[in-house]
Amino acid sequence: MSRRTFGTIRRLPSGRWRARFTDQNGRQKAAPQTFTTKAEAGRWLSRTQSEMERGQFVDPKVGKELLSDYATLWLSTRLVRGRPLSPRTLELYRWQLRKHILPTLGKTQLRHLGTTEVRGWFARINGPEGPGQPTAAKCYRLLRAIMQTATEDGRVAKNPCSIRSAGREEPVERPMITLEQLNAITAAAGERWRSLIEMAAWCGLRFGELAALRKSRIDLDTEIVMVAESVSVLAGGVRHVGPPKSDAGRRAVAIPPHIVPALRHHLERFSEAGPDGLVFVGPKGGALSSANFGADVWRPAVTSVGLRGFTFHGLRGVSATLAARQGATTKELMRRLGHATPDMAMRYQRADAERDRALARAMSDGLSGRS
Repeated sequence: MSRRTFGTIRRLPSGRWRARFTDQNGRQKAAPQTFTTKAEAGRWLSRTQSEMERGQFVDPKVGKELLSDYATLWLSTRLVRGRPLSPRTLELYRWQLRKHILPTLGKTQLRHLGTTEVRGWFARINGPEGPGQPTAAKCYRLLRAIMQTATEDGRVAKNPCSIRSAGREEPVERPMITLEQLNAITAAAGERWRSLIEMAAWCGLRFGELAALRKSRIDLDTEIVMVAESVSVLAGGVRHVGPPKSDAGRRAVAIPPHIVPALRHHLERFSEAGPDGLVFVGPKGGALSSANFGADVWRPAVTSVGLRGFTFHGLRGVSATLAARQGATTKELMRRLGHATPDMAMRYQRADAERDRALARAMSDGLSGRS
């Protein structure tokens, strides 16, 4: 047996050579294979020592789990800000894995999932036959998060998801509407739905937040609405009520005074009975359904005023733009919209034609003031 500063090498009765070393925890580890020559065994020990010094060593005997098995474990133990994944997020991640990640990579052992495999997979889902760039970016972010945890767990030496900007969604220019068009949609939707649309357009509330909103969360005297819950519809039509999608989503939003009278009328006439009743319910008093509302109210109203492709969620963009025109800072937009990052808040701002013309006039006015 040959002594070394790191590890030992011993010749076996078969004539081959075995390399062993002691890991950071004082445990004896052997190379996963034997070597033809002593020099080969020595080179393997040298590489192992270098990887340990750089903090990149992974025991060759670990990382044998299939990505599909590890992803299932990851979903069940994942915490975001100390909380488990919400049912809606959990459902979304399972769908992304089942539909776009595991069919290609699911049977791959973690230790064999390298940058080459990841690049090949991403090229396919981000190509012409894939689900589209936004979905591809979301799936890449999910795989990157899973493999980052595998790296931290010591299953792999480094995260193989290293494609620059692959997880970044290309911003989609969402259609913007004028105040006249907003008022026309509101009128076409009818009296029952006026406040629902106005609370989305002027307060920036999501449909799920409006569907979960209770009368006790609205103070008309101070003109404040407290957003504390949100509704999401899971597979099979299961209705789940829980906290907003992030901590920033739990917020107090000031209600513009001009929509308060209609809201007061709505609370008296259309809301669920009782001081803690739902603010917005269906025509028969049932819980508000995004699918029914979209099919029966929203899309017909939008179509009737000559618009196409404008979604109810687009009203949050209207709200952000209206606030930005009044000088709202990015931080104020984040708080009002319930976003944790500046990027998400800025995504809803619009440089629409009306504002662009106003800026152009102001530039000319400033120039003409010089003489």
